Amino acid sequence: MLETMFDPAILKSVIQSGIIAVLEIEMIDDAIPVVDALLTGGITAIELTLRTSTAVSSIEAIAKQRPEMTIGVGTVIFSDQVAKISQAGAHFGVSPGFNPSVVDEAMRLKLPFAPGIATPSELESALSKGCKLLKFFPAEPFGGVTYLKSMNAPYSYLGLSYIPLGGINGEKLPAYAAMKEVIAIGGSWIAPKHLIKEHSWDEISTRAADARQIWIAGKQAL
Repeated sequence: MLETMFDPAILKSVIQSGIIAVLEIEMIDDAIPVVDALLTGGITAIELTLRTSTAVSSIEAIAKQRPEMTIGVGTVIFSDQVAKISQAGAHFGVSPGFNPSVVDEAMRLKLPFAPGIATPSELESALSKGCKLLKFFPAEPFGGVTYLKSMNAPYSYLGLSYIPLGGINGEKLPAYAAMKEVIAIGGSWIAPKHLIKEHSWDEISTRAADARQIWIAGKQAL
């Protein structure tokens, strides 16, 4: 199964971080400072999106200079992107939707991959490829935790795990942390583009630390 392709150390880092900071980096010089800000706040996993021309070079820089950061790469929607991010140093990939050709390529290259799903049909399509760690997207617009619990119910005996993303913020975070099937959440509010552009590293560190505190409290309550 694809989930078993996750190196135990990588999966452990994602679970321990709990919060995956979603980043859109436009300037390569911002890559290391924003990662340092997140590490200061206790976040050890990111989803660096392939939406900018500097994305791949940012992955390379982070992989070389900050090996303690677990690098997830998002918006992987074409199969030829899989090799590029793997060679750049990505530890795992995620996508907003389920594309069989992308999953097949990730399996061929042995790159851990969590495809995006939002419906039972998409879930079953991903499951048919052996994917048991899934990105639930867009989480809040689709009904949040209430919807996820209902969708997961018929499959609960399969031991699926989820990384929700989309519309989640500090207020929504406790409900996700309280769901045992959710191993981490993705959040863009921690290091949004405007804070990166403004070089507001202290603010990003504060947001990271606050999110981590909420997450830990929620998981301890299980």
